Amino acid sequence: MRSVNRLTVLGNVGSITVFDNVLKVSVATARTFKQDGERREKTDWVPVTIFEPGMREWVEENVKKGDKVYVEARVSQSSYGEGDNKKYTVDVVASLFNKL
Repeated sequence: MRSVNRLTVLGNVGSITVFDNVLKVSVATARTFKQDGERREKTDWVPVTIFEPGMREWVEENVKKGDKVYVEARVSQSSYGEGDNKKYTVDVVASLFNKL
């Protein structure tokens, strides 16, 4: 059976952090809901990880805080450390990153 691991994010860039071979882009997404009969809005921050060199360079040169972006990504789990110190992480890894 075929499986799918795809996440779509549409929102505004909050911050861009550059590491050695990785770029982390925080994307704000707004959702609305009703609570006690009133319409409310909440912002969710999605940390997007960019590994691909060409995509990293393009984002660094063309995207800035506040820009609206469309991202297609996969969810990836990894771990580091050993024994009782083992830590688990979940990353949203971009496969497509477009500025709108």
